[in-house]
Amino acid sequence: MNRQAASNLPTVDIIISTFNERGYIDRCLEHVLGQDYPAELMNVWLVDGGSTDETVAITSHWARRDPRLRVLASGKRLNLPEALNIALEHSSADVVAKIDAHGFPEKDYISRAVEALMSNEALKCVGGRPVQEGDTRFGEAVAYARGSRVGVGGSEYGGASERRHVETVQCGVYWREALDTVGWFDPAMNFGEDDELNWRLTECGYRILLDTRIRFHSVTRPTWRAAYRQHRNYGRARVMVVRKHPHYLRLYHLAPAAFLLTVGALAVAAVFSVQARYAIGVVGSAYFVVLALEAVRVVAPRLSFVPAVVTAFVALHLGYAVGMIKGVTGMILNRPGKRGVRQRAVEVSPR
Repeated sequence: MNRQAASNLPTVDIIISTFNERGYIDRCLEHVLGQDYPAELMNVWLVDGGSTDETVAITSHWARRDPRLRVLASGKRLNLPEALNIALEHSSADVVAKIDAHGFPEKDYISRAVEALMSNEALKCVGGRPVQEGDTRFGEAVAYARGSRVGVGGSEYGGASERRHVETVQCGVYWREALDTVGWFDPAMNFGEDDELNWRLTECGYRILLDTRIRFHSVTRPTWRAAYRQHRNYGRARVMVVRKHPHYLRLYHLAPAAFLLTVGALAVAAVFSVQARYAIGVVGSAYFVVLALEAVRVVAPRLSFVPAVVTAFVALHLGYAVGMIKGVTGMILNRPGKRGVRQRAVEVSPR
């Protein structure tokens, strides 16, 4: 790209939050700093959320090699939105791109996102559908499950459209002026911070674009327990978003929790009723038949993955359902989520 073309482009700040990302941060920073966007127009603000592994040392090493990267670390535990807001406090670019440290963007991620943002004045956020990848066999199964509508319901994870206006995207790329208008990330949202912020954008009349040419890779959780815990957090976060923005609720959000409650009610009734025992058998059998058929479809021809994908579906559904039920219970009992306290972060100066 020539200098004249670059002069017509906006400046970009990439913001990243880390917490114990020793195994992933090298690959993330390699791809972030290797973007094909003009180097003089791009900076990276990385805020560590209190890592106890070598994450800060690794990122500081990268900062010594590339002055575009600034590492901010206080040693205090920060949740994701708190860390992102600290990055925003330091950021001053025209465009802000949120990158997940547990994954990595493709080389043209920023250039494609900026091109999309500049194509329509109504657009204030763009993003792509994440490419799901696993670094264990079960992680690969989760990747298949998260790429299916059966696994994630109405989420754009499992969609097929290449370019469309949506209500939210993961790891959005934003015009900074829009973030300043609607407010930054909500520190109370330990999870689901993207959805909550993006809903505020749409409520203000701004538009969000999903463009699958904007590609980043998302590494799935490696074990059943980790996948279950992640989606339990998503379920609780969904309740928090709906509590704050009731119009955000969609019927498919309720499906896993409604199914789990129905099965639970049938299980209790089965102690006393033959009909309930029959019903729970029919419902359970139908559920696993649907999962098995979908698993065959998404893994073909790797049919040896079918049992693992079925198990991954269960982790996603059960985790989300339990999280939503706990979230609703906590809301009824008037126990709102813990609101984090913003901590000052200090820059780790390159040596």
